[in-house]
Order: sequence, then structure tokens, then C-alpha cells
Amino acid sequence: MDLGGSFIEVNDTYLDVGQSNTNKAFQAQLMIWGTMSVGLSLFLILPLLAATARATGPYQEDFWGVFWEFFSFSVSVSWWLFLPIVALSIYPVLSTTFKKARIRPLRFNRQRREVCYFPEGSDEPIIQPWEELVAWVSVSTGFTGEGVMSTYTFGMAIDNPKTDMTHFLTHGVFTPAHGISKWEAIRTYMEKGPEHCPGKAPYEGRHTFDIERADLHEAYREGYASAIGVAWWYLCRVVTWWRFPYWVAEWDHGYAMKTMPASIAQWSQPLPVEQWAKPSQALKEQTARLEKAYANGQNFTTYFNSQLGAEPAERCS
Repeated sequence: MDLGGSFIEVNDTYLDVGQSNTNKAFQAQLMIWGTMSVGLSLFLILPLLAATARATGPYQEDFWGVFWEFFSFSVSVSWWLFLPIVALSIYPVLSTTFKKARIRPLRFNRQRREVCYFPEGSDEPIIQPWEELVAWVSVSTGFTGEGVMSTYTFGMAIDNPKTDMTHFLTHGVFTPAHGISKWEAIRTYMEKGPEHCPGKAPYEGRHTFDIERADLHEAYREGYASAIGVAWWYLCRVVTWWRFPYWVAEWDHGYAMKTMPASIAQWSQPLPVEQWAKPSQALKEQTARLEKAYANGQNFTTYFNSQLGAEPAERCS
């Protein structure tokens, strides 16, 4: 499984694992919705409440006169509060894009059986043999006032022989099975090819808006969506500036996809089949044992527990 859409390029030569722009349009919609809500509160709702209170009070002042008085006051005073709020709303949208643009994807070249990694902000690639890559899923447990909470992390370690440093790549997963599934997707790509791996993750853009609208209309025709649901979808898109969030997502996709240097572009070119690197005999033997265990009903965890001399996880009390 490619959970989270991190397989941003999949072909017969290499697999790129990075960050797609999934949910970027939703992030932009939240930004617009938040700023619009604050603006309506400051410049419309508060003047309306003040005008209603004074027009229905003991002095029964003129409603519209009081409304425009408070509206003018809000514009002159609250404007300086509104601008920082707008800036704080825009910051997460831009900062996540700029951060992603500093990081090139991790590239797995199955024909050379090598892995290419760029440390954040560096243009110097680290090339490591595939069979020397170390990957793991870790579990950390913490205690709160209400109980025990566990978090799970999928990680990989890249060794840089030039600097004798190890770079650790980690990200959180929902369960250990999610981390193992991601690793198995990478492993089967390297050992068996792209036909055994999830395809390239789709990216969000202006075309996503058209797809969502077409799916909504089809769901309405088939009876899976109500007229109220359709109206609410259009209202939400109007309030959040129609296609603008999807344009932001498309900009994010184009801006954050940092190009590879010429040396890695050359390294990523397809090779004649006779020049493909071959797996080691030790890996062939372990792969055969693993696939035999799968065929006998074991899974990744129970197989390696048995190899370590431990009881399978399902049998532990």
C-alpha cells in the first residue's frame, strides 16, 4: 500500500518516494474559510449585533445609523487585527510548500539496485546499494492521565561513506502494519518491478475540481447525493473562492517538485537488460524463504519473529 500518496513517480527504472500535494486544496480552503469567518465577524456580525442591541434598547436608536457607525469603527480599528490573522492563515500554506521544495524525493533505482538520497537543502547526492539499506518500524509508548498511548514510526537509514554519517528518514504511521505495507511496496518494486507496486500517486490541481464536480453530479443522478448535498458543495466552493484552492494545489505541485541534478538524471536513465545489477545469493535465498512463509499463511511479522527464535506475535500472551 502507498498510504498518503508518497509514490510520486513509478516507472520501470526508478521509484521516487516523497511528498505529494494531497489535501493541499483543502488546506487552502481552510485558510480562506478562516480568514472569511474572521472578516465577517469583525466587519459584519459585530456591527449587526451592536446595531440590534441599541435599536431595541431603551433609546431605540436608528438601526442603520448605528450599524454604519460600528462598521466604520471596525474598519478603522480591527483592520490592524485582521491583517496579522490573514498572515497567520497564509503562513502554513506557503511554509509547507517551501519546506517540501527543499527536499528531493528518495529515488530507488531497480536496474542499478541503488538508492539515491539528498539531505535537506543539499545538492550532493548519496548513493547507497539497495541491499545495504536499513528499514524499521518502531513503537514508542507514553503514559497520559487517562491511559497508555502508542505511536508508530516507519524509518530508513542512509549511510554516507564520504562523511561516515548516517541519515535517518522517519515519518509517523497509524499502525505497524501500515509501515510494513509501505516497506513491502518498496521491496516488491525493487525485486519484481512496477507491475507489483502501487502506481504513481495522483496530484491535486485545477483538474481535481472538475473531477470532484463530475463525481458529485453522477452521485446525484444515481441517487447517492441529495439536492441539499449538491447545494452545500457549491456553497462551500463559492465561499472558498471557487477554483482558487485548486490553483494553489497546482502551484504547490509545480513549485515543490525539485529537479534532479544532471548526474542523477543520467544515473536514472534506463539500462540494457544485460547491464542490470543482480541480487546477491543471500538475498535470493531469504526472499525464497519469505515467500514460502507467505504461501504457508505467515505474515511479515510472524516470519521474522520465527527467524529470531521468538514465538509468533499472534501466539504471544
